Amino acid sequence: MKCEHCDIILMDDENVVTNYLIHKRICHKDELPDEEKMFGEYKKKMIRQKEEYVKFIKKIGDSDLIFNAKERDVYNDN
Repeated sequence: MKCEHCDIILMDDENVVTNYLIHKRICHKDELPDEEKMFGEYKKKMIRQKEEYVKFIKKIGDSDLIFNAKERDVYNDN
């Protein structure tokens, strides 16, 4: 598959579409439409937030277990 912006030719295999999109984002970022730029920034933000959430959960423990225990205690008091 040949890049539409440059002369690079990507090998046709099962990952050709993924490789092309990665190449396009890395080498031709200025030529991307605004929608793709916004999606890329949104994706980076979501990945960063997920990583922060995982670190937070590892630090404090599983909040669902704490919440469920408190809820169980409320129902047992009645």
